[in-house]
Amino acid sequence: MSVEEVADGLDNASELLPIQTLQTVQSLLTEATQALYAVAAESDDLELAEVLESWQHSTMEIEKAVQLCAEVKTRIAAYRAEIVGGGSPSSGTTPGGKTTGGKPANRAEIDPNKFKYFFGKVTSSKHSKDRSKQNVDELSRIRIFDTPEGRETVRRHLEGVVSSDSNIIERYSDKYGSYQIRDSLLAGPGGFIQLNTTWQETGQGLRLTTMIPKRGKK
Repeated sequence: MSVEEVADGLDNASELLPIQTLQTVQSLLTEATQALYAVAAESDDLELAEVLESWQHSTMEIEKAVQLCAEVKTRIAAYRAEIVGGGSPSSGTTPGGKTTGGKPANRAEIDPNKFKYFFGKVTSSKHSKDRSKQNVDELSRIRIFDTPEGRETVRRHLEGVVSSDSNIIERYSDKYGSYQIRDSLLAGPGGFIQLNTTWQETGQGLRLTTMIPKRGKK
């Protein structure tokens, strides 16, 4: 295969990556999820909980696919530049707002110790103990328990929370950094709870600092 054929093949592969299509689907699914959120928050229909959770998960998976396609496109450009010339790979951001470093701006950072806080196992102070108990009580009410499956449900939801900026209800800064407060609806086998989560903006993504549940429908 000639150098020109290799170049044409690489260019064709790069053009076929469905980044724009995936971004369009992600945007539409995000809008649909927001509309369903408004309905689910006032409903006790458990089927809505399942649909909402599925859509939230799908949005997160599409976001990962967009990131992967962007990374592949960057690698194709680098490989092309290495073997056939014709320009150097671009730096900065790739389609979809991702950095060429490979990590999305909205990557969720969740300390594994936070799950102790979520499931009532923190007793370091009265305030922390009370807040931890509130968390486990509300999670138990919608039948999310401290099991591998329960932790995965919470983790997957929190990763989905930061996949879009549409649910940010407040931003603020202090001497420790800049923060976002996000609103979401966590679906479990027993219903929903509304969550307010606070995230610190870091160079690696968004670090979860607090999770406050609010009582919703059973």
